[in-house]
Amino acid sequence: MTLNLEDYLLVMWEFRESFTKVSEVDISKRLKISAPTVTEYISKMEQMGLVKRASREVTFTTSGVKFTVPIVRAHRIAEVFAQKILEVPWEEAHKAVMDLEHLFSGSYGDNLFKHLGYPETCPHGNPTAVTTKDNSTNPMLLDEGTYVFGKVVFEDYDMLRKLSSVSILPGTLVKLTKDPECRIESPNGEITLNDRESMMVRLRKQKTRK
Repeated sequence: MTLNLEDYLLVMWEFRESFTKVSEVDISKRLKISAPTVTEYISKMEQMGLVKRASREVTFTTSGVKFTVPIVRAHRIAEVFAQKILEVPWEEAHKAVMDLEHLFSGSYGDNLFKHLGYPETCPHGNPTAVTTKDNSTNPMLLDEGTYVFGKVVFEDYDMLRKLSSVSILPGTLVKLTKDPECRIESPNGEITLNDRESMMVRLRKQKTRK
């Protein structure tokens, strides 16, 4: 995979939504490239006015957020295409579209979105209307109980495989327990999440019947 500006911004967005912050080290590990290469590229992004950094922590500027939202949207639409049309397994959809998504921007992305039936989320539960706020929560911040599995914010392949192994997908009813690490249980098994893994996913309360 040839890395470009969109790949850097997409990775930064993932960290921002999952962990609230991102460092150059995070980007280096996620993209599997050297730290000096990341530093050099982040400097270019600074010059473009897309990001700013302090003590190696990198944040979006207002212009950077505006520029990145369509990239994230294209990625999520491409994931829907990969799973629904190409029949790519759920846990592989993120990796599968890292090059393909670059084709689905602008009017091409809008056309694909229409033909896919205007999906509200990607296969992992993240909204295609990227800036939409939802009521899902980091499981570490919830009390024990029964919840709906909402989404995988940080689409890490190992995390996706772990969830898939016990059929925990968006919309699955799960039981959350803490002892002290978070454990989520589905009818097909249970998994334990360390603190970092817990920050990668979100649960939401069940809708109450009127």
